[in-house]
Amino acid sequence: MLFEHLIYSTAIAIIAGMLWYKYTGRDPSWIIIASAFAPDFDAFAGSLFKKFDMSILINGAPIRHGDFHNIAFLLLFATAAALVLRLAGMKLGDSFMFAGIGFAAHMFEDALIANPAYAFFWPISDQKFGIGLFDYKPDLYDIASTDVFIVGVIFLVLCGGIRAFYEGKGGIRRIARTVGIAAAIMILMVPVFVAFDINMMERINNNVHRDFIYEWSFTQNASWDSTVFHNGSHSARIEIQGNESKISGVWSSSKIPVKPDTNYTFSSWGRTERAGGNNSPAVRIVELDTKGKWITQTTIGFGKETNNWTQKQTIFKTRSNTSLVYVYGNIWKGYGTFWFDDVGLYENGTYNNLIDNSGFEEPTKSYFRSRFEK
Repeated sequence: MLFEHLIYSTAIAIIAGMLWYKYTGRDPSWIIIASAFAPDFDAFAGSLFKKFDMSILINGAPIRHGDFHNIAFLLLFATAAALVLRLAGMKLGDSFMFAGIGFAAHMFEDALIANPAYAFFWPISDQKFGIGLFDYKPDLYDIASTDVFIVGVIFLVLCGGIRAFYEGKGGIRRIARTVGIAAAIMILMVPVFVAFDINMMERINNNVHRDFIYEWSFTQNASWDSTVFHNGSHSARIEIQGNESKISGVWSSSKIPVKPDTNYTFSSWGRTERAGGNNSPAVRIVELDTKGKWITQTTIGFGKETNNWTQKQTIFKTRSNTSLVYVYGNIWKGYGTFWFDDVGLYENGTYNNLIDNSGFEEPTKSYFRSRFEK
């Protein structure tokens, strides 16, 4: 949502600036755009504090992405921004309000693409809310969602047209200034995200460098292993070197049709080596509706340290609107080496494994072609 946040927030800034300018003669709408990425600082706040030997917990856990996406941090950020900008001679009320609008715009934009999204009303409520109007997929050069991007551009043009029509040439100049500020902030934000080591570009390219075997794909930190396996001659391998918790690439299966309101047994064999960090390696199954929209997921964790091949399983009941599922394995904010093999998905009372190539034995031409073309 890096580019989409900027577009939607710029559109909101144009309208907010128009209204405030009408009644006060001031247009501090650039604060909205500058605040557009503020909630996402939780993505690397934990790492930043760690560099200064500081340990800060929220709800008893290290800071994670989503922890700043709530009204408590909105008020803290708006207050801090207002006090800082007061030193630059800006009015306290203007700065507080527009910083809050920018922060809130970010949360609203997240709610548009997810349901549930985040606990926006924390600490009043821990319940997660969302709207989920869009099925977010970064299919536009793997850095933005086409649908979200197009709607955002339309929204931006519409807001710009309204202000230009209402304010005339003066409005056009102020719109141009707002868009210029947005472009400048975008240019500045990319190196900032990279500098704080949240692997942003690696995540952006997550779907670019993808290899395939039959019915499975895998990304960075993942490989098709012919040296360690539970059964057959191959397994899925994921590795994070060192002892710093990071988000690995993934092994992902193709989508599998299932029945709603039905019990299924989900299982996998797994092996770990020197696994540690915030979370243990895991294999997960995700439920989707008929449009491919995320509903929920069920996780099988394989623990930390070094463990030999172990089979784990769980029984879950699909939701009433579940139509498809897919399996993926990863290390979420951890480290070490993780292998998984012989994945199973059975409708209770049957013996037919619904996962094709469950033991990672069958390659495809696309796999070999991708390896030779590198």
